[in-house]
Amino acid sequence: MKPFHILGVLFLCFQLHGNAEQGKAVFAAYCASCHGPEGAGLIGPNLTDAQVLHGSAHEQIRNVIANGIPSKAMPAWSAILSPQQIEDVTLFVESIMGLNLPSPVLTGESSVTPFPQGTLARPLLMRTFMPKLELEDEVFAHHYTSRKTPKYKAKTGIFNIDDFDLPIDGLPGAIAVNFGEKLSYCFDTTECRLLYAWSGGFMDMTNYWGEGSGNRRKKFGYIGELLGPVSYMASGPASLSGEPKFKGYRKVNSIPEFLYSIDGVEFTLRIEPGEAPGDLLCHYTSRNWKGKRSLQFTPEAAEQIQSNKGSFKNGTLTLKAKEAASFTLSIKANS
Repeated sequence: MKPFHILGVLFLCFQLHGNAEQGKAVFAAYCASCHGPEGAGLIGPNLTDAQVLHGSAHEQIRNVIANGIPSKAMPAWSAILSPQQIEDVTLFVESIMGLNLPSPVLTGESSVTPFPQGTLARPLLMRTFMPKLELEDEVFAHHYTSRKTPKYKAKTGIFNIDDFDLPIDGLPGAIAVNFGEKLSYCFDTTECRLLYAWSGGFMDMTNYWGEGSGNRRKKFGYIGELLGPVSYMASGPASLSGEPKFKGYRKVNSIPEFLYSIDGVEFTLRIEPGEAPGDLLCHYTSRNWKGKRSLQFTPEAAEQIQSNKGSFKNGTLTLKAKEAASFTLSIKANS
């Protein structure tokens, strides 16, 4: 028996048992913003009607949820959701297929606005393709180069290997957060670092969502536009070298807190607005930080950053393990 056959047998022996009711809660938390609270479509397609885009079999649905469809702006959720959550939400999607619920977009009842907005008390989190701006290639050390993909024909259910969609020219692993006009920022889940921040507004999603009720969006217009001036932009390699691994996020008093690891050190990061528009307070906690370690910043970034712990000199922040357990970087908006 070949090795991959053995692995296949082992996988079958340890298959997950899903729960559609638990999947409903996962869907509400992560999927409803695109597919609607009942799965009847909003920004994303109606999952309850007769038109099936990427297969109706259990494995096909699970693969789409886990791996995404980059050319259709369907993100891969395997970095956010656990295998059990993916199995649960797969069962929930199967349970609503064929209900043929009316799409709020088609009926003109959609509440989608091309200008979404959060508040200081309840920031808005949006996982979407974000613009790359003028970020240097060094910032994306762990990103892969995207390739064109065969076009999918919904009517035939076949991928056309002679016709291709080009990759979307944006950041696929980004999470955007808005606190109203005072602060917005973009966190990258591949590099596990703050990419940029801005103030004065959030995103113009007209190209992606369309106008009014959300109809007639621009074809392949998946990238939103920032509303307001950029106050901070990452530069150079990551401040701590090592392989980043995103573990997910949670909300603490409505504020997102990102969980990730780099080089064996476990981090949480909570970002809040500072005093002036565009200022940021980046609250870090860490575990497994051994001895003295240094975070290295480019001269441009170091001019904007201050730390409440450790020694910060010539762009190098040195922290002992006790200091690194909880520290805050204050980032002032560039002038």
